[in-house]
Order: sequence, then structure tokens, then C-alpha cells
Amino acid sequence: MKAFGVTIIGAINLASSVPYNASQMYARNLATFLAYIVKEGKLQLNEKDEIIRETMVTHAGEIVNARVRDFFKLPALTPVAG
Repeated sequence: MKAFGVTIIGAINLASSVPYNASQMYARNLATFLAYIVKEGKLQLNEKDEIIRETMVTHAGEIVNARVRDFFKLPALTPVAG
């Protein structure tokens, strides 16, 4: 298609291709994340690792994510010494 001397090249129905690509990207991200936290078939929850710490919502029956605690108006957790 030409408009004002410019050739426009693009998908006619771009919206129809987005869900497929979005699903692929989500699945790849989820698989990569799971591969990151599972080593030798065991879940590795190293709370010092920023990725794990910031994506963990609960642990041992307690809400540990600061943003989720704030949403539910729970007091901040005190860091464990040691």
C-alpha cells in the first residue's frame, strides 16, 4: 500500500497474531523461571537471590512479599538475624 509516496508494509490482521506470540513468550518465560528455581529435581528457594525473593509470595504459611503484605495492610516482617 502506498500513502503519500510512502510504502506501508504490514500485517493486515495484526491483532490475530498477538495472542499466539504472547502465549509463546509467557510459556517460555515460565519455563525459564521454573528451570531457574528447580535444580536437580528439587525446588531451590534461596531467599538471598533477588529473583526468587521478589517473586515469592508466601513461605511456611506466611505472606513474605512486601508488596502483598502492604496491599493487605499487614505489618512488615522483621528480618531474621543470622
